[in-house]
Amino acid sequence: MKKLNDYICEYTKQLQSNNLQIAYRGIIDWMNVLRAHYEKGSLDMDVSGLYEGFMDMSYFSLSSPYLKERGLKIAIVYLHSKMCFEGWLSARNRQIGQIWKIRLQKVTLSLPLFHDSSNQDAIIEMTLVMKPNFDEEDVLMRQLDQNISHFIQIVESLIESLPDE
Repeated sequence: MKKLNDYICEYTKQLQSNNLQIAYRGIIDWMNVLRAHYEKGSLDMDVSGLYEGFMDMSYFSLSSPYLKERGLKIAIVYLHSKMCFEGWLSARNRQIGQIWKIRLQKVTLSLPLFHDSSNQDAIIEMTLVMKPNFDEEDVLMRQLDQNISHFIQIVESLIESLPDE
């Protein structure tokens, strides 16, 4: 079994190549560009700050007035180890999240929606872009913009279809 120092030595070797820092900074810079795109272009959307993460995930959230009044938001998440963007329906806090998880259990999710039961932060998820090509910025921006809009529409329609409680 490796000891902590073995992991730190491997980490240091990776950092010395400089590739890790370049890739991580590129991801964070790109997430900031995407976030700014929504901050400038979405007058009715609240946009949070960027959480850079610990090389596991980086995200920011969007909240339409419809979602916000229900204590919900959409997290735009980059999962570093999967090299993919996902959209997560999340709540303002865990208590509200639990209420919505119970309400939405009554709904059968169909593709492209899913829920990873080990993900405590999401109520519903959708893959937005798998294996993005960061070198094709315009193409990636269009893919994300289209898929984020689609996810928000699906989520809001799903919530509207629930019986009142």
